[in-house]
Amino acid sequence: MEKKEFMIELNGIIDTIHTYTRNPFMMGYTKEIRNAIEHNDPEMLRIALDKVIEWYQSEIERIESDEYIFNKSMHQKAYSILREYRAELHM
Repeated sequence: MEKKEFMIELNGIIDTIHTYTRNPFMMGYTKEIRNAIEHNDPEMLRIALDKVIEWYQSEIERIESDEYIFNKSMHQKAYSILREYRAELHM
């Protein structure tokens, strides 16, 4: 996934996360992803992406099994995009 494509997807990813949690750490991590992209800071981007992906790893089963979560497919998509983009940063 190209950086520009990720930037297009980023607002949707962040909004999806924020519909589920207002955890101050997650609010900060998602803000830092946006800042790192805007300021072309790959190190900060990797750190913030790792934090969000780690959070999703611990929450995705809960999200998928919660009957009150209406946008499960959006969370799955967001999680997938984050992992895909993060994997490409290793290259």
